[in-house]
Amino acid sequence: MADEHQPRPSTPAGVLLTVPGPRPARVAAQAVAVAAVLGIPAAVAVDPVAAAVGLLVLGGVTLARVLFLPATLQALLGAALIAAGWASAVGLYETVPWVDVPAHLLVNGLIAAALGIVLLRGGLLAGPATRAGRAGIALTTASVGVALGVLWEIAEWAGYTYVDESVYVAYGDTIGDLTAGGLGSVVAGLLVARWAR
Repeated sequence: MADEHQPRPSTPAGVLLTVPGPRPARVAAQAVAVAAVLGIPAAVAVDPVAAAVGLLVLGGVTLARVLFLPATLQALLGAALIAAGWASAVGLYETVPWVDVPAHLLVNGLIAAALGIVLLRGGLLAGPATRAGRAGIALTTASVGVALGVLWEIAEWAGYTYVDESVYVAYGDTIGDLTAGGLGSVVAGLLVARWAR
């Protein structure tokens, strides 16, 4: 498996500062982490909702670090979360509706990949040595991603119903989001199975 040669740090500071992978990917992951931290004051200046989104993004970037995900995945996931968060904060989803589709494709797919790797490392998936094992890795990763996409859409509906009616919820939007997230999850499953070889 790529990036598996580096031992997991044993101290809390080591966990937060160590990123496994080749140098360019480590630098990219560190830059994304710094951008997530620096985005908090900017988000606070926009409004409380943007601040909450910024904190969620920072939480996602930190969780990727704590889970010791490969540097390339940390960098891509962090960048996608930052882009999606700022698109929300500046109202891009309302002014350019098609932006929602690549956001769901990328974020859902990258989160599915992260969870697939965590499940694989935790011994909860069959080993990648056989074709059946790789198929199981791909199918489970994709399924977890699709399930998360459904939970996200339920959260959007709950936000609209119980928190703020400005949360956009419509049948076509939900189907488009689920389709894009599902496609991203399938691609993630195939890539994780290949990575695991």
